[in-house]
Amino acid sequence: MIQRKWQVFCVTAMLSAALMTNQSVLAAESSAQRVEVKLKWNTAQAKVNGQDMAIEQPYMSQDTTMIPLSLLTSAFGAGLQYDSQNQMIELSYNGKVIKLSAGSKQAWVNSSPVTLTASPEVKNGKTMVPLTLLTQVMGLQAIVDAKTKDVSIVGNKQEEIAASGVSLDSDLGKTMLGDSYYGWSMKYPTGLVKDSQSFQGDYISFSDAKSTYEMYIHIVDEQPENLSGAGLLSRLVDSSDYTVLSKGFVNDSKQPYARLISKDSGGWVYEERAYQSGDRIFYVTLVIYDEADFRNPAKYSGYKDLLDSFTLSYPKGSSTVKDLSTVEGNFRWYTQEDMGLKLKVPANWQNSYNQAFTQFSSADGRQWIKVKITSKEEGLTLEDWAKRHEQMYRDQIHESYLKVDSAPASTMVAGVPAIEQKFSSSDGTFWYSEHDFFFFKGNYKVYVEIAYDPEATEQEKKELVQTIKQSLTINQSAMNPAMGEIADDDLVDQNQMATIKFAEQKFSISIPEHWKEIRGDGITKTYEFLGGNAMILAGPGKIAAVRKEVEQSIKENSSSYAYFIKENKPITVAGANGYKLYVVGNNDGARFEKTIYLLEKGKNMYMIAFTVSEWVKTKALEQRLQKIIDSIQFTDGK
Repeated sequence: MIQRKWQVFCVTAMLSAALMTNQSVLAAESSAQRVEVKLKWNTAQAKVNGQDMAIEQPYMSQDTTMIPLSLLTSAFGAGLQYDSQNQMIELSYNGKVIKLSAGSKQAWVNSSPVTLTASPEVKNGKTMVPLTLLTQVMGLQAIVDAKTKDVSIVGNKQEEIAASGVSLDSDLGKTMLGDSYYGWSMKYPTGLVKDSQSFQGDYISFSDAKSTYEMYIHIVDEQPENLSGAGLLSRLVDSSDYTVLSKGFVNDSKQPYARLISKDSGGWVYEERAYQSGDRIFYVTLVIYDEADFRNPAKYSGYKDLLDSFTLSYPKGSSTVKDLSTVEGNFRWYTQEDMGLKLKVPANWQNSYNQAFTQFSSADGRQWIKVKITSKEEGLTLEDWAKRHEQMYRDQIHESYLKVDSAPASTMVAGVPAIEQKFSSSDGTFWYSEHDFFFFKGNYKVYVEIAYDPEATEQEKKELVQTIKQSLTINQSAMNPAMGEIADDDLVDQNQMATIKFAEQKFSISIPEHWKEIRGDGITKTYEFLGGNAMILAGPGKIAAVRKEVEQSIKENSSSYAYFIKENKPITVAGANGYKLYVVGNNDGARFEKTIYLLEKGKNMYMIAFTVSEWVKTKALEQRLQKIIDSIQFTDGK
């Protein structure tokens, strides 16, 4: 819902893109779950236990039927990992560990070499493997109809296994490390340990196993280009709060940089460097815990050697470099270990914190991904859940700003049956296209919301949705054991009211308890809700003066917000006389309305004001706001 290519032709590079298909261990509800897959040659559709699943169509090659690798992971729960350095695929299934690579018939089963009938291939960015891999190596049963060429594959779906049980990512033989996405590399000394890395990879920290130093690399984009040495140095100095021991610009012929050496009150010495490439600045900081080590020429030479090894280049294709980048093609891998979640998102999107969602969004906020995992209610079906979700949208978004683009349809996500549905909605300024998925994983239900810019090309939309759908996995066995019941906020009763009392002003009013309060002073309370806000004010005063101020404010802002007073009339609420002003306006093309109630009782004046965007003005909201006004009570009329 609303919130505010380079083409590679070499086989080894395409193999990485091919693994946009389900790349992790996928769940089975039971280790004995029987799976039957039916597929046809040259048909991009398979049936998994009767459920339709989109696939790369099987075909004949090397005198062998070739099928998509994704079937092994999604249908039969085979664990899969990929070693980008050695271009090696590793499958794990029922106690067997199978290693193979594109373009080679040589494979290994539990470290023993075997020869496949055909070498794996990459077609349309998807890895295709010989059908005989399933029968001869994995022990599945396959039947091919000689006349129709239909294929039936039968076997058991294995239970999920922890991702740590299989690993190809070894640092053995790595003498350098770097980031292929940002384009930097440096030496990888013995004892250097990666402590943390930001989602986008623009910040990474290391420490020494012997606890003698630590190191940080921070990358900042969209900086002024062609900074002078003094300009680059000023950015280092401005960010330092310590005693400066040395500063200057090193005009190295290959890689010039600004250099700052400082010392904090605890005796730690910081050597900071800043390098520029285009509009990107790389800040490299080495922290030496013992000042004596910094002063010791023999020891300092080792630190300087490490710093000097940092370079604004990445040696692609080298097997001696450990790549810290999580980017593959235009997408970046994201892993949420507590929930066993793994998926790909666009490489340049931001990960924003939200208690309800795992959320990512583009810089302009017009595209986003949300993944929400909550407890599954007993007896809930996918169909009922999707209908309930659609009704929630209809209650929250005015019919003029909401389009249901498709009826719920069956699909497969993360190896289990799912429902998908498309919506379009607007906030009065832009229209957003949304692709939603609903599926169950054990005792949890998973909601995936993908919103893309309607102006994007069909290919861009398809790539975004398919990449997320095919890469998303949830490994239940890897979930945090502390995970328990997670209540779904969508089930909160929007009409459940809570009473607010203004004791001094002898006044009470009820509001929806789920509204978010914005803290203010004692006599004013402000609340936010989807597409609007409410303000409640109670205090000594006369209504005539307040009414004049309100009307004057509307007049002064009429040019900015195109205010138009549609109603200004006397009213009586709960025995108190006053006025109701109904005003419509426009903020950068988004229409909204303000309804202001001004009441007077005894020596006190009361104002209740609702600001509502037109796109959320549904009957359900109108009834809710009226319920608030009807709840007003005065306990003392004197």
